[in-house]
Amino acid sequence: MSWLSEFVDVYDKNEKNLGITSYRIYHPKSGEESKKAYQMLPVSHIFLNCTLQIDLNADGTFAGAFVVDDPKTIVPATIESSIRSGSGSYLVPLPVDDKLQYLARDYSKWSGDEKYIESHKKYLEQFRAYLSFLKEYPDQYVYRTLQAVYRYVTENDIINDLWTGKIFGENVAKEKVAGNNLFKSTVRFNIRNPENVKRFENRRFFDAWTQYYHQVLQTDTVSGGTDEGIDYITGEENVILTSKHPKGILDNAANAKLISANDTTNFTFKGRFLTADEAVTIGYDSSQKAHAAMKWLLTKQGFKIGDRYYLAWEVNGENTADLSIVSQNPLLALAQKKFAETTEIDTNIAENFRKVLIDGANKDDYSLQGSVHLIELESPVNGRFGVVYYQAMSLQQYINKFASWYGKITIDDRQSFFNLKQVCYDIYGDRVDDKRMAATVSQLSHMILGSQIVPWSLLSAIYNRAIRPASFNDDKGWRRVMRTASKLFKAYYDEGEIKTMLNDSYHDRSYSFGRLLAIADVIEEGVLQGSENNEGRVTNAKHYMSSFAQRPLDTWKIIYTNLQPYLRKSKYSFKASKLIDEIFASLDAEDKHLNDPLNGKFLIGYSQQRNDWYQKKKTSNE
Repeated sequence: MSWLSEFVDVYDKNEKNLGITSYRIYHPKSGEESKKAYQMLPVSHIFLNCTLQIDLNADGTFAGAFVVDDPKTIVPATIESSIRSGSGSYLVPLPVDDKLQYLARDYSKWSGDEKYIESHKKYLEQFRAYLSFLKEYPDQYVYRTLQAVYRYVTENDIINDLWTGKIFGENVAKEKVAGNNLFKSTVRFNIRNPENVKRFENRRFFDAWTQYYHQVLQTDTVSGGTDEGIDYITGEENVILTSKHPKGILDNAANAKLISANDTTNFTFKGRFLTADEAVTIGYDSSQKAHAAMKWLLTKQGFKIGDRYYLAWEVNGENTADLSIVSQNPLLALAQKKFAETTEIDTNIAENFRKVLIDGANKDDYSLQGSVHLIELESPVNGRFGVVYYQAMSLQQYINKFASWYGKITIDDRQSFFNLKQVCYDIYGDRVDDKRMAATVSQLSHMILGSQIVPWSLLSAIYNRAIRPASFNDDKGWRRVMRTASKLFKAYYDEGEIKTMLNDSYHDRSYSFGRLLAIADVIEEGVLQGSENNEGRVTNAKHYMSSFAQRPLDTWKIIYTNLQPYLRKSKYSFKASKLIDEIFASLDAEDKHLNDPLNGKFLIGYSQQRNDWYQKKKTSNE
């Protein structure tokens, strides 16, 4: 239950945010900025999509109504009403705001179904009990406001008011009202006031219902309606328990529950327990807080791929930071900015990177002993979702892992960070489906924060793409894949001989053949770019790359022969010929495996040699 207790901790440290609307800013590829609202749910409240708002005067008289533009509304709820479903749900109303079938005393007359008379009676009965509590409540403004709502629903015909107020249009015939979703409408009430403070956004009302409903549950424990026991989340004893937990945590799976024990058939308890309580007991408050914090964080900073949701956070005092390895990360953003400001690369890149991250953490008052949490959730079937991965580590460990990984993947002086979704596209192509995307992003993130041993299945897939430049629509896309492949292979080999920059003294067969191919490529590319007729033509090095990776010695003879005309035209002919001779001389002519297929070091040698060539060319020109 450690991850649930961490969500409870997030809730407790962010109670100041209860009910406050904040916005998450998105920057889609279209360039048009968009935003999404999110709020932290108070205990014993749910989000309800309200289609209508009815405004009342302070005396409870009708003041108007309109179709709302912001339907997501925080409303009070009981355990039963928050998860109601099925044929008996018409007898389980919410306390104040709800569907018209509960609120309107004239609903049965308009719908022709008299069972909704009982819906309205249940609603009023629950409302009256709440008002009885509020009579003695210290904040009498809450009592007066809700008394006005109660007076309106008991003394007025809501549907008639909406009809005469022409909320659904002047020319809508009575028999077409249901077709215009009147019967399905969900209503929130507001009392007009000089301060223009909306009742359903006012924390005074949240606190009042939370206190009242907690009292109701305590009373139920005395009568035996609610159980008391050990809360497995907090470890506390004699707390109010619940076996009914919130839904609506995931945006795209509104009915999915994380914890459920309402199915007593089909081996629910795997033959180990007779009842759900024998497996685990969870406190009502803990369940409410954990689910509310999870929903808040997922909307605030989580992201989704297919049916899988990803979330990473660090609680820094009262602030909850987004430390996702894919989403916006303040520490990584600082490091990227720092490295972009320098043109020189430190030989100990990992240590340098670690220092930058620690400086950033200290600058923003992070506690290096604080914990970073990563969780993945998945909803594979309707009505259920589960935790497929969870990891917690100290911020110090988190920084060390990123520093180590960055040191392993850096292949030249260009500073950049992995976007794991883009890496997945590089490995499998643009047509990768959501299921494979989710699995690969998970695999990569677990690897970076775990063993940092790159799976061979990923290396094999990206190697086969990287050695086939002709299969790409543009050279830019292929170069990105080649660069990603080189980084992954550098992390895989992680040898002292394969350095951040080109190592002239490293004479591994695959690495050396990669260097040879790069020299042939840049020479021919330079000549072609200077010719109007041949600009954009694929070089022989790229054309034969796939064959070169399989039979390097045989294929090099063809490439080298075809390179001669370009060597004669290139102003770098002497430099290139000298390098080719030096590299070829370093190869063991007696090696019987000289013509065997190349491994991933070939890609590293190719990438580093190209970068080194253009860096020295740039320096000489300056």
